[in-house]
Amino acid sequence: MAQITKNLIIESAMRLAEKKPLTKITVRDITTECGITRNTFYYYFHDIYDVFTTFIENKMNDIYQNSSTESAMFDFMELATEYKKVWMNCYKSLGHERMSKFVGEKIRSLIIRTFEAEGCLDTLPPQDLEIICTFYEEAFFGLLIRWLQDKVSDDPVKMKQSLNRIRVLFNGQLDLLAANSQNN
Repeated sequence: MAQITKNLIIESAMRLAEKKPLTKITVRDITTECGITRNTFYYYFHDIYDVFTTFIENKMNDIYQNSSTESAMFDFMELATEYKKVWMNCYKSLGHERMSKFVGEKIRSLIIRTFEAEGCLDTLPPQDLEIICTFYEEAFFGLLIRWLQDKVSDDPVKMKQSLNRIRVLFNGQLDLLAANSQNN
């Protein structure tokens, strides 16, 4: 029952976030849509941003469980495109710097998890790991922001084609980076 209520709150908040920025969503909006009390909301979440973060964490856990390790980064980008309006409204609410930090943390965790799964995390020099993570954080966040601001990306077919091309172009790159780090 508890997980059902928590999911109901998340789903309601995401429906609202499709329509307006997080700063414009109130706890009352969510509780009214869910048919729950404020106390119930606060039992599960601290605020609206906690709901969004939990939503992303849940989706990332799904990605971890259902994706190959390197594919997880691209699945994360696909998640962002599936919920474009939500991400755009979060970007408007959080601003560039906070959103960049949030997305960067998620990409970094995906990269580290990929290297762990491949068994090469311990062999990468910390400086190389930092360079790789920073590169992908900036690249993926830059792509995300361009997609959010681009009206062409409202076409789901074109977005799927773009994501597929990114998968093809970057396939195997983390393995290559790890090998290059160890060889040089």
